[in-house]
Amino acid sequence: MSFVPETEATAQRRLEANIWKYYLFQFLLNLQLWWPIWIIYLTEKRGLTLGQVTLIDVPFWLSIILLQVPAAAMADRWGRKPTLIAASCFFSVAVTMFGLAATFPLLLASYLIWGVGFSLLFGTESAFIYDTLKGLGREGEYSRIYGRAWALATAAALVGTLVGAPLASATSLSLPIVLSGGLASLAALAALTLREPPRESSAAGQLSYGRIIGDSFALARRKPAVRYSVLFYGVITIGSIGPIFFFQPFLREHGVDLGQVGVWQTPMRIAGVFAALAAHRIMLSLGERWTFTLMPVVIFGSYALLGTWNAVYAQAVFPLMNFMVVLSQPTVTDYLNRRVPTEQRATVLSLTNLTRSLVLIPSAPLLGALADRASLSAGFWAGGILIAALGFPLLALWSPVFREDEQPAVTEAEPAAVAGPD
Repeated sequence: MSFVPETEATAQRRLEANIWKYYLFQFLLNLQLWWPIWIIYLTEKRGLTLGQVTLIDVPFWLSIILLQVPAAAMADRWGRKPTLIAASCFFSVAVTMFGLAATFPLLLASYLIWGVGFSLLFGTESAFIYDTLKGLGREGEYSRIYGRAWALATAAALVGTLVGAPLASATSLSLPIVLSGGLASLAALAALTLREPPRESSAAGQLSYGRIIGDSFALARRKPAVRYSVLFYGVITIGSIGPIFFFQPFLREHGVDLGQVGVWQTPMRIAGVFAALAAHRIMLSLGERWTFTLMPVVIFGSYALLGTWNAVYAQAVFPLMNFMVVLSQPTVTDYLNRRVPTEQRATVLSLTNLTRSLVLIPSAPLLGALADRASLSAGFWAGGILIAALGFPLLALWSPVFREDEQPAVTEAEPAAVAGPD
């Protein structure tokens, strides 16, 4: 049987297929039925307080700190596709164990396995789609296509939110979580169909594992644009503490039934979909500096309003917070992708998740402890103060970089966006 070489047209079609397959991968990975009830599951079924819920996340984030950069360097050294397959497999095992964990050690073990999955995923998935688009000569479309992928991921979370809470109310708090582990395994099957994107240079695959890590940290130290954007992403994730940890207790505190918590969280998920879809247009309309400035301003205002207005109608602020948090993902990664070479892309992008973990380790337990010992309002005020104290000085340091570096980078990316199909 003779081997028929792949034609350039066939290779191009297979590479283009990565885009819709990537959409499918993101959708399946985020089609999780535990989204609307996991805090309720931990507090009402497993007996944890809100402070303990935020504290148990610390080992999870510590595992990410230890594994994030090495895991992303694996993707830079040995390929994006196998790393994405491994990430979705770890997710599937972790979620299933989380739903079945009847003891604290098993619960902790599920969190640690979850941390491995996150470490393998973040940085790798962004680098995968950017390198795919670069191989097609369409890298200028990254923020739009990556935004669509995040919109689909958020839409999947919306479906899970709407289905998960009624299912939990009709059956048990554990069943939606266990079913979610099976759904995550479908993402691994989707990842198997992906095509490894081409590398920018032959030298990329020859760099040693340690060299990739060392060069990536050196790049972050040497380039202020990379350093400040990585730190900024970590700070903005303080805004996720409210929607992730406090929204479900907030609803329960104001008398919302278990079967209805998914419906009340729906506007927040819809806001995330719009944020991901609009990210490209927002960046073009406002520019990078004002887009990034808007995020901490809105998040601070949202926390302040929640801290002041203790009424169920204040839940309208959570969608606004989630909009800004979701907006940060495609915008910051697009900013970084255009400033990082292929052989270090996944590793440098993974530094955003590393910084996120370093910020959340002290801040989430602090806000959770305040909510337990004082009130949810105290936790909201603490979140707003942290955003203001960290975010606004960082923007001031970043401001000269925008003036010197941002405009040439945007100008260079625009022709590619025009050349690619809509």
